[in-house]
Formats: sequence, structure tokens, C-alpha cells
Amino acid sequence: MYSYLYSAVIHGVKAEIVRVEVDISRGLPGFNIVGLASKTVRESAKRVRSAIINSGFEWPVKKITVNLAPGNINKYGSHFDLAIAAVLLECSGQIKIKNKNKKFFAGELNLNGNINHVKGVLSMLLAAQENNFKEAVLPAQNKKESFLVKNLSSYLIKHLRDVDNLEDNQENILITPKTEIKPAVDYTDLSDIRGQKNAKKAIITAAAGGHNLLLIGPPGCGKTVLAESIVQLLAPLDKKELLETASIYSINNNLEELNLVKKRRPFVAPHHSITAAALIGGGHIPVPGEISLAHNGVLFLDELPEFKSSVLANLREPLEKKRIKIVRQQGSYYFPADFQFIAAMNPCPCGFSGVKDRSCKCSERDIVRYQQKLSGPLKDRIDLQIEVLPLEKDEILTTPPTAKDQNYTDKIEIARKMQAERYLNSNLKNNSELLLKDIEKYCQLDQKSQKILNQAYQRLKLSVRGYIRLMRVARTIADLNNNDLIKESDLIEAVDFRWYAEKSEMLL
Repeated sequence: MYSYLYSAVIHGVKAEIVRVEVDISRGLPGFNIVGLASKTVRESAKRVRSAIINSGFEWPVKKITVNLAPGNINKYGSHFDLAIAAVLLECSGQIKIKNKNKKFFAGELNLNGNINHVKGVLSMLLAAQENNFKEAVLPAQNKKESFLVKNLSSYLIKHLRDVDNLEDNQENILITPKTEIKPAVDYTDLSDIRGQKNAKKAIITAAAGGHNLLLIGPPGCGKTVLAESIVQLLAPLDKKELLETASIYSINNNLEELNLVKKRRPFVAPHHSITAAALIGGGHIPVPGEISLAHNGVLFLDELPEFKSSVLANLREPLEKKRIKIVRQQGSYYFPADFQFIAAMNPCPCGFSGVKDRSCKCSERDIVRYQQKLSGPLKDRIDLQIEVLPLEKDEILTTPPTAKDQNYTDKIEIARKMQAERYLNSNLKNNSELLLKDIEKYCQLDQKSQKILNQAYQRLKLSVRGYIRLMRVARTIADLNNNDLIKESDLIEAVDFRWYAEKSEMLL
């Protein structure tokens, strides 16, 4: 007797469909799984046997062979339990499964037949949708993932007994895709932050042009809350981005951290004690790291010099290529890492170098050593580097106006539309991706701006990369001001952002 059903296996952040075949024949009773099955999959034999017996079914006392096809792909994960058990029961004539060519199965079994939540279901559902599957049989605890995929309905079941006659069993509900409403915690609004006018301008510029940003200032001046405020300024995730990001979170089993209602972009802030494997991804079977969790969102590194140099060095590739490649003996794994990088740091180990009315206890050698922890190649990938100063007494004690701070949200929206129209027929998404050849094409200056640029080049001793960063920022500021050409005021403001960094001795 022979039968089959379908499941999937995760490879990186994508899933591949797996055909689960069962053959029951005469011979010495036994249960064998073939098809490059890992130890986790082979262990399913004992779970499946106990679950079938404890669910009131009979275990076939015959030679049972399970094949996971295709045989050239490594299979791992406990989610194959449900498919193996269901096809075995269907093959032995104990249950009926209609339209099995259009059904997809994933779920882990307890010994009593209960079905547990499994990780990575969203990636599996997307793969099933691409392969024209119409229905999925999933654990009830994976309800949230089932709501996110269109054109694929789901049976959410709690026990192995529920797989018998799914269409006729009234206890099972065929879930059609919809959006689950659940409140989520939001971040600080920029208008609620007191003072820090120049830092706010930098945040707005970074949000409008997708620029990486470094905030340099003493403890307690508001660097972290400024960084968090950018989340509400960024455009909501579109459908494609939402599924991409949610798939990664589903694999890491923390989908609840995403704000699916407002479609907020993720804001990931790992502690400075993080390891390289946790940051970029890794493990025997590689899983996404923090940079992949920040995909389509923001990666914020607070106390940047406190991170190990070897950990920060791993950021160079994803900042440049927007993805990370991890090589293992069984193959290469690619994880997306298209994030906006924001970092914060103190100017010195004690944090008060150059701060008015505060004495710095650090020697000049200590300050230099501390600042040199941030390598040149990493700094070169940060367009905006600004100094954040402590608030004055009046700024702290005076209650800010209740009205929203200017019309910065409208300006950001206008700037995004200008970039979308400008780069419509190119591979560019925003100003932060401009290269030297693009700057010559898209960053036209008027006569006054050209003079300012010449002066800035001499005073700041710009390198080619410094020039590119300056022009990227100037282009975004011009867009915020709804200017087709980069005007004098736009370029002066862009130079000011570099000047703050020059004062803190952090540039070039």
C-alpha cells in the first residue's frame, strides 16, 4: 500500500515543498525514514507511533517505509510529524483525506496526539501558495501565520483525530485569510521629545532618505529615544515587505514582536554583549540573526564602541550587499539584511568629553583609544554623523506645545514621492543608495551651491566617499524642501551635519 502528502522544509528563510511518501508492505515489522532525514526527523517515529495509538487508531504491524522527497535536500524539524502520521493513517485505510494534491501539512505531535505550534510556518505557507496549494492543515496555535497568506485557506486543528474527514468535521473551522487585530506597543513620537532641534532634523533626514545615522553625545541627552522615534516616521511595510519580514520572525518564533496592525517597520536593538553568530545568524543549521530581524526596518546599536570589534566587522558585508551569506558543510545559506543602521555612542569612556559644566576624567589617550574602536570602513558607511548636546534647563522644565512639531510628516511624504518618481526606471529606492555616477546625474547644483561645495571640500578635506555622503544628504534635504535642484541652504545644512561630526573628531 502506498500513499503521499505534502509538507515543507526551511532552507535559510525560504521553504521548499517536500513530498512525504509512505509504503506499507509485508515483511519484518519496522519503521524507517529515508531521504536525508536529520536526527530530529528520525525521532518522529516514536512520537508518531505513540500519538497514533493514543488517538484511538491502530498501528500497522508491518514494514513501514517513509520517504521524504526530493532526496537531495537535508530535512530537519519536528513539523513533519503531522504529515507522516496523516499519510500513514490514510495509507492504512483508517482515515480519508480529500484533495490531498492541494493540501499542505505541518505540525508537531505530542505522545497523546495533541498538535503543537511549529516555527517557520509562514515561509512554508508562502512556498505552498507559490506551488498552487489551496489548503493547509496546521496547529491551532499557528493561527496568526495563516491570516497573513492570501489564496490559501487553513484547517487549524488541535489533535490528530481531527485530520479524519476534515471537510465533514464540524469541529474544524476552515480559516480564510484576514488580518488579526491585536494592539501593539508603539514608539515615542518625535514631537514629544523636548529640545534637540538639530538632532530631530537629522532623524527626519534619515527617515526621508534611508540614511544611516550615528548619534554622538553624553549619557542622558536622549540618543536612544531619538533613535526609537524614527520608527513612526518610516513608511509602513507594503504587502511584500510585510510577508518577507514576518517570515523571518516566524522562523525565529517571535512573530508577536511585529506590529502587524500598523505595519510598523521592525526596530531591533541588541545588547552590546551580543556574539557575532547572534548578530548575523548562525548555528549548525543556520537561523536568522538580529540583522535579518531588522530586515526592512532599523538596526540600532547603542553604546557602539562597547561592541566587540570582531562583531562590528561583520556588519560591513550586509551594509553593502543588503544580505549575509553563511556557509556550512551542507550548503550555503542566504539571509536578507536590508536595514537602516542607527548607532549611538558617548564621546569618551566617561561620556562627558567636551560637555559644558561637566568635567571629563578621561585622558587624551583614553579618548583616542575609545573612538578608534569604531573602524574607518564602518564609519564610511554612515551618511549622517551628528553631535547630540545635553538639554538646557529651560528645555527640560518648559512644557512643550501640544501641537505636533511643524509639518515634518508631510515633508517626509513629499520627499519619498520625489525619490520614487526620480528613480522609477532605475534600481535605486532612495537617496542613501546613490553612487558617484548617480550623484552626477541626480544631484544638480545651482551656482551658489557650487561655491559652497568648493569651500566645504577644502575645509573638511573630503575624500570621494565623504563627497558621496555629503551629496546624498544634500539631495534628501532638497527633497524635504521640495527643491528639484540642490540649493545653497540645502547644501549648508548637509555640511552642518558633517560639521557636528568634525567637532567630535569622528570623521575621516
